Amino acid sequence: MNWKTIFYLSIFIIISACGLKNENKKDLSDTDFIYIKEKSFMNRGKIFFPVMLNYAVGYRNVGDKFYISPILQYENPEIFESNSKISIENQIRAHFTLINEMGFNTIRICFDRVFYDDESKAFYFPADKKKLFLLKDYKLIFEGLKSLFKIANDNKLKIILLIKSPVENAELESFTKLLLQEFNNETALFAYDFFNEPLYFDLVNSSNKNTFRKKADAYKIVKKWKQMMLEYAPNQLFTIGFAEPLEVFEWDPSILPVDFIAFHTYHPLRVPNEIYWYSKYISKPWMIGETSLPADGDSISYNEQKQFYKEVFKRVINCGGSGIGWWEFQEPATGNFEAKYTAVLNHKSVTKTKDGKYSVIGTVKPVVDEILKLKDFRKKENCDCNSNYYNMLGYNNFKLIGKVINENTMQPIEGAVVRGWNIDWSIGQNTFTNRNGEFTLYSNDICTYFEISAPNMSNSKFSFNTNYIAISNYNSTSDLPNQKLEYHNISYKPFLKLPIDSIGNDNYIFNFDESKFNKAKFVGNMGIIKLEHLDFVK
Repeated sequence: MNWKTIFYLSIFIIISACGLKNENKKDLSDTDFIYIKEKSFMNRGKIFFPVMLNYAVGYRNVGDKFYISPILQYENPEIFESNSKISIENQIRAHFTLINEMGFNTIRICFDRVFYDDESKAFYFPADKKKLFLLKDYKLIFEGLKSLFKIANDNKLKIILLIKSPVENAELESFTKLLLQEFNNETALFAYDFFNEPLYFDLVNSSNKNTFRKKADAYKIVKKWKQMMLEYAPNQLFTIGFAEPLEVFEWDPSILPVDFIAFHTYHPLRVPNEIYWYSKYISKPWMIGETSLPADGDSISYNEQKQFYKEVFKRVINCGGSGIGWWEFQEPATGNFEAKYTAVLNHKSVTKTKDGKYSVIGTVKPVVDEILKLKDFRKKENCDCNSNYYNMLGYNNFKLIGKVINENTMQPIEGAVVRGWNIDWSIGQNTFTNRNGEFTLYSNDICTYFEISAPNMSNSKFSFNTNYIAISNYNSTSDLPNQKLEYHNISYKPFLKLPIDSIGNDNYIFNFDESKFNKAKFVGNMGIIKLEHLDFVK
């Protein structure tokens, strides 16, 4: 892009910002925008509870024009079914109509599939490899989004737009400002998701296990994004797609100035506990942005997936959550079991929409039967700590005890996250501190490297070794079973208290046998770990 283009883009952004400075105080209660009151999403004075489905899009180059499109894996994963503006838009209409009929009222559009060329210029990558550059071609990109938002509005669907994160990237930041300004009056646009799982995708962590982003730096980045939202998109909300509670080590959700928390949680042994931790230690409104139980109809039945959704939904409500999101629309053709079978739609047969206008390749799984059934569910139970909260995965070779306290007050820290890795970093496991600041970290292999932090507290990262004492019939640590067992390979089924024919019970999948989580063969002691309270948050 030449200097003239950069100059006029800069002027455009500055002028736009001047015109929006006072918009952030506008009362949205008499509009179609979603806003927050206390811990609930609201729309025209009524509570809006997002029941969300994740849906990925890309761009197609047809002739000399670009159109936003479903990704290749949707419907027939071998080909793009649609090859004109009208047919592509009709395919999206078919999908959004079906999504609405299934009971979803919100879609998280995964719009973050951005790549870089040899000159580090960002672009979307259509199927024919003709690049659509973010800044040079931003008007074409926006035209595609306009079409998408119109189809969403027609189907009474709200959109959370996941964008490519502008982390310390001037080009992405400029594009993001243009994007925010362009759609600041779009009522279908519920919120922007500025970063998908920084725990895994923050590049500062990618090359060296001993480097990490300081909480103060993450706070400054997000504060800048918040200012961008206030200037350019005051009518929309702002979040980050947080991963598990380990985010507290760097992108601490308790201190970042987002409007609400949207976290991702997977695996039945972890889900009820991660919901509990976020609900108890994060004061902002929160929802689940992604969850699922993979089901192929064989090794994991569709009824189990359906049961999982029911229990997650009720736990979210009982724990004070404001919404739930499922991953994703349709199964990919490749990947591991967890990746391939989480979606609500497989690739078998054909499904027609209720109005008869559209046909979609694939069959809707029974999990969607629960969505409409649960729409009127209200809180019935307390948000209790689950039986495996302190040993989520049932590890039983070692346990390491310790305590975390506030260095200034010497008081115990409740809700601290304790993470341990083995000597080659191949296996990690974590636990939490109780109200007395005490923790018990269970593992199948000896942990050597550790990281400990808590909401609004400093981060401690270190190596530690101790002598483990036998508390069972094992005398040697060298022949212990399952030392390399990673959580993806651990099934929740052996831990269930009720038999398989109990599916349908309100508490089946998250009802674990407590006796299977408090066993160990060796014990060690870490002693006391001190953390400091953070004082940079303004």
